[in-house]
Amino acid sequence: MKTFKNLKQIKNRDEYIKICELNYANTFLEVTGQNEEIIQILPTEIINPNLENKFTDIRGLTKSGKIAIIEGHFGILTDHHLIRYYGYHKDTFCDYSKEIKFIIACLSKGKNQKRLMTEENICFKPIVLELKKIKAEKYLNRLRAKFKKQIELGHGDCGLLVHLPLFDIPISEEEYVREICGYIKEYDCIPKEEKRIIIPAMYLNIQRYIDDEYEQEKLLEAVNMLKYCENELDRKIRLAREDESEKVTERVTKSVTKSVTKSLTEEFASKLLRADTDVTFVHEITDLPISRIKELKANL
Repeated sequence: MKTFKNLKQIKNRDEYIKICELNYANTFLEVTGQNEEIIQILPTEIINPNLENKFTDIRGLTKSGKIAIIEGHFGILTDHHLIRYYGYHKDTFCDYSKEIKFIIACLSKGKNQKRLMTEENICFKPIVLELKKIKAEKYLNRLRAKFKKQIELGHGDCGLLVHLPLFDIPISEEEYVREICGYIKEYDCIPKEEKRIIIPAMYLNIQRYIDDEYEQEKLLEAVNMLKYCENELDRKIRLAREDESEKVTERVTKSVTKSVTKSLTEEFASKLLRADTDVTFVHEITDLPISRIKELKANL
């Protein structure tokens, strides 16, 4: 089982939004009230005329023909940041010659600095969203109802599952993570094709919101159960651990195999690589050999 000791490099201000939006950008757009739907994720690397490499968090072509850029931002938003984001805006327009919808998702609480009357601020008018001011209780209630009725979650529901701690919900982030991990452990409601996406996103939620290392590991055990498909065997594993019966645990564990096919794992790895995610990080998340990841990267 993976532990947080070898996942420390995940915890930075960009990876959280990147992991979530790679697969669930449209859920984010729905909850934030944006009337857009991304139909194609675009490369995040920008090479401008000065041959400077820049990387956005997420860029996508929308159904309306616009380019949506979603940038996760921690801390106070200052003119220094806006100048950098304006550069992303200009270079993206040069690449695609399409209208740009630039969304800055502020992931932390606090007032943003008043913008000065600079050239960038006059020309560049991004949508700045303070996520903790966006109420999402109805989405939490929707998730709770589906888990308790043991209804399989749809793609959008899985997007809500990983996004909701970012928004204003009636419980704390820690309580939310504990509750969702409890549902994951108790009910089999997440579709097979979503499990390899949910796992790294929930790793990040646990790591970000749960401080106690022992509790992190216990919650991680619940999330790791998504790697297996045989529900009855999952139940035996859990009971064996709870009863501290090492014999039963060893016997049942040998009979369990991972449910996600190699092709799905490689498909998810390719998505991460298209978003310019580090090869080592992809290896940690997917368990694919580094040599195979490099082959996938070369074939993109």
